[in-house]
Amino acid sequence: MDATERMSRELERARIHLSRLEKDATHPLDFTVQESHTAPSLILRAGQHLRSAHSDVSLDYELMRQLLIEALRTRIAELDEKLVGTAPALSLDELQYGDQTEA
Repeated sequence: MDATERMSRELERARIHLSRLEKDATHPLDFTVQESHTAPSLILRAGQHLRSAHSDVSLDYELMRQLLIEALRTRIAELDEKLVGTAPALSLDELQYGDQTEA
């Protein structure tokens, strides 16, 4: 798979993810820790909060959802700019990413 195809797949996955978040205000947010082989995945649902292990500071679901939406919009804009006129159409099967059963 070449770089253009990888970026095209990333773009379509980001668009699908953004669409799900925008349509469903309770869509679970799932995270993994990059560069860690031992940290478990984290799924944050509506009404839940992340709390710092060192203070009482917390990040609620809605704040994390908005941060993720903005990050996706930014990444989509970056990829759109890089792929102007080059992105091939991909099937839904080609866009599947990981295990979507939990989310």
